[in-house]
Parts: sequence; C-alpha cells; structure tokens
Amino acid sequence: MDRTSSFSNDRAWSSLLMALAIGAGLTFPALAAACLPYIFPALFCVVVFSLNTLEENPVKILTKIDTFTWTIVSWQMFILPALITAFCVVFSAPVLVTMILLATATAGSVFASPALVEMAGLNRRLAIRTMIISTFFMPVSLLVFGTINDVLPPDMSFETYGLQIVTYLLIPLLISVGFWKIKVRIPPRNATRVVRGMGWCSTLALMVFCVGVMSKIHESGSGQSADLLIYLCLAVGLSLLMYLMTSVLFQRFSRRDALTAGMLVANRNVALSFGLLSEVFPDEVMIYVAVSQFPIFLTPLGLRMYRIFLNASRPYSRT
Repeated sequence: MDRTSSFSNDRAWSSLLMALAIGAGLTFPALAAACLPYIFPALFCVVVFSLNTLEENPVKILTKIDTFTWTIVSWQMFILPALITAFCVVFSAPVLVTMILLATATAGSVFASPALVEMAGLNRRLAIRTMIISTFFMPVSLLVFGTINDVLPPDMSFETYGLQIVTYLLIPLLISVGFWKIKVRIPPRNATRVVRGMGWCSTLALMVFCVGVMSKIHESGSGQSADLLIYLCLAVGLSLLMYLMTSVLFQRFSRRDALTAGMLVANRNVALSFGLLSEVFPDEVMIYVAVSQFPIFLTPLGLRMYRIFLNASRPYSRT
C-alpha cells in the first residue's frame, strides 16, 4: 500500500471514529463528564499534531501566500464578520446570538478542512494554505468584531487572552518549527510512520474533545429540549449560508477553487474560538460548540459514503 492510500484509509477511519465519538458523548453522560476536564488539553494537542502532519512546513506557508489565498482569508475573516456585525446591529440580535454568530464567523477553518476538501476532489493545497492563515488571523478577527459588537466584557483580561493565543497558537507553531527541522533528518519511511502516528494522535485528541464537549448538553438539559434543535439548525444554516455565498461570489475564479473556498469558509473551528475566549463566553456558547461538531465531523463521513456509492454505481452506468 503506498503512502497516499495509507493516509486516505487513515482519514476514512478517522471520520468514522469521530462520528462514533460524538455518538458516545451523547449516549453516555458519565463518559462525557469524565472527558470534560481534558477538552482544552485535547484542543492543544489537536493544533500541535495538525501542524506537524501537513504536507508543507507551516512557517513557509505563512510566509509565501498567493493573492487568491489572501482573497479567501480576507473574505472569511473580515468581510463576512463585518456582514454579520451589520446584521446583528440592524436586527438588534440578542447578545447570546451575536456571540454565537461571531464565534463562528471569526473562526479559522477547521484542521480537518484539507482532508474534507480532498474527499470532495477539490484543491487540497489551497485548503492547507487557507486553513493555516485563517487560523492565525482568528485572534485578531475575534477581538476586533467582538469589541465592535460589544459582546466582550469591559473588564476582559487581555493578559489572559494573550496567554490563550500563546498556548493554542504560538507554542504549537514553535513545536512545529522544531519538528520540521528534525523531520528532514529522518529517513523518509520512518518520517511517514511518525506523521501517520501523529495523525492518529490528533484523531484521539479530537475524540476526547468531542466526547467531553457533549457534557455541556447533558448538564444544561438541552438534550431534552428544543434548544438543541435550534442550535443545530443555527450551526447547519450558518454553514450552508457561508458556503453558498462564498461559492457564488468566487465563481469568477475556477469552479474547483470556488467550491474549495466555499467548503473552507463554511467549516469553521468554533472550538478554537471558544478556547481563546473560554473565560468570557457563557455555557450556552459551549453548548453551541458541542452541537456544531455534528456537521463538522459527520460531513467527512457523509462525503466518504457518497464517494463509495458513486464509485460503486459507475460500472452499472456504463452497461
């Protein structure tokens, strides 16, 4: 089995495991409660391992970005949040709704975006570049639009916010710099094994996070109320809206790149947004973070099943 096939199989199994983790967190409240204290360490591990399993050095990606990538990031991290801000002001949206909308609209792309884009047969290299840049612009966008919308408390500790940025972004980047320097000295076969191992560690950390974050649903009782459905509709509806707006606006570029941009903008790392402002956001936002994991991690599984169905149906279409 070659390297590409191995990583493709890994991603297929990861999608299934993430779906099972979400189901386990919803089904077993005690398991979710046991994992809850570890969700933020797990989030840190996800960032570290994700940066180390990229096909390109993230530092080089950050210093060599083409105009099209900057266009996507500008739309994703600044123009869309500005539109959300205008919407919240015009319709006098409640503070909680504004927090949820901004936490989503100012979040970078999820770390699973390159794999998700590849499953759809789109531009993986563009996805990697956009995911890295949008992630590191996230703290700026979140702070700017959170302040404009007046959803951040006046006594918010910028020292704590800075510490969160260092913890979840700068330290993982420094670790990645060290790893990439070591990686070039490792024999290719061993390096491939190390990267695959880190990929599985990232999946395990994501499973811990997804199981633990479901605890907030059980604690609030939202699992037995209409609130859960409302949050789910909001998460899916906002994702679809951002996808459609982006794919339509970027149609002047190639169709493949427009669809890639749509998937990157639609799938946001809301968990990392919450991690940066966990001291400020109320538990209700955490419940939304939990619910938003459904479309994020079930979409790759759905895409995989669709590709299997499509490939299985092709021989019959030729006869």
